[in-house]
Amino acid sequence: MNNGRILAVVALFVLMTPTVVASGNDSYYIFDNELQINEGIAIETSIHIEVVEVKRFPLGCAKFCITSYQKPERMMTVFTEDGPQANRYETYSGASIYLDVIGVYSDSVEFRIAGPSNWRVTDYYDVEPEEEEEEAAEAVTVPKLEVTRTLGTASAEQGQTIEVTLTIKNTGNGTAKSITLDEPKIRGTFQDEYSSTIDDISAGETRRVKYDLKIMDAEPGTYELVPAILNYKSDTDASYSSESQSSVLTIEQEEVLLPLLEVSIESARLSGSADATITCGDRFPVTIIITNVGNATTERVNVKTDLPGDVRVVDGESEPVYDAIKPGEDEEYEITMIATDEGKHTIEVRVMWADSEATADLDFWAEKSGLEKYYPYVLAAVPILLLLLWSIKKHRDYSY
Repeated sequence: MNNGRILAVVALFVLMTPTVVASGNDSYYIFDNELQINEGIAIETSIHIEVVEVKRFPLGCAKFCITSYQKPERMMTVFTEDGPQANRYETYSGASIYLDVIGVYSDSVEFRIAGPSNWRVTDYYDVEPEEEEEEAAEAVTVPKLEVTRTLGTASAEQGQTIEVTLTIKNTGNGTAKSITLDEPKIRGTFQDEYSSTIDDISAGETRRVKYDLKIMDAEPGTYELVPAILNYKSDTDASYSSESQSSVLTIEQEEVLLPLLEVSIESARLSGSADATITCGDRFPVTIIITNVGNATTERVNVKTDLPGDVRVVDGESEPVYDAIKPGEDEEYEITMIATDEGKHTIEVRVMWADSEATADLDFWAEKSGLEKYYPYVLAAVPILLLLLWSIKKHRDYSY
């Protein structure tokens, strides 16, 4: 057993012993070793080779960190297939060493170092992995307000009220503070329940601000409302601003609401001729139509019919009264009249409401009947006819 233990020690010593190989006029120091990740060796004190990472698949390789005096740190990845002296490192003195990976394992690598024949490994050491101090970088929070203005209507009249809505959304990642609103004004209007200050708006929050725009005595026309401007600050008191789109508002002339009545007189007996004629004593009907052509309802409506002295109403109400007549509606009534004297006659109808009045006239001719017209002549001819008949009779009597 003692002999076996001695043989094992001798074999280990042989593996750890460097080999000097001559190549032409140069001789190289060759050293095989196996290091785990975060282990390193020092060559001639000033050259350090440390194992940073090993990979077995898809190709075996190892990543080394090599440093030397007055030379920058160099990361070198060596593959098992690179072959001897494929990866060269030049030291500060101009001498070179070569790395050759022989085998890669789960957490270690077996590699060979070739260098000047008089160089030797002077130290083995463990590499303390650097603890990356994750400094929690303070997140920069920036608010970003987007504002949209909406008008309840694009056109209005004097005295009308328009609802104005400002939709504000914070699309940033910080809270918007000290928010002030600068909303333009139109001369002759009044902003009711309008406030220039707005409460803080958190990131991702949407706020709706409303006020009433009252049209007082603004001149009719088309107005362009310049953009609404929001000024605000972040948590760090940095200042920002946003603005909406412009808006167009048309102020129209105020519509005056007034009733307006029109009156007309119609008669089937008197239609079709400007010289329409009726016979004295004959009944003839007429229809009076009252129409509201305005845009408002009337108050109490009174009707008065003015007739000549020789024309009288024999049927119907000649002076009706109406409580109201709505826009677009009409009222009509019919009366029957008789004219007793011949000649031209005029019927006038007056419609009165509030302080207004409308009138209509109807002209017609009246004449006597044929019998009545020639009646005096008939009366004058009767005595003559009787005298003539008496003379004829006397003549016949004398003849006998």
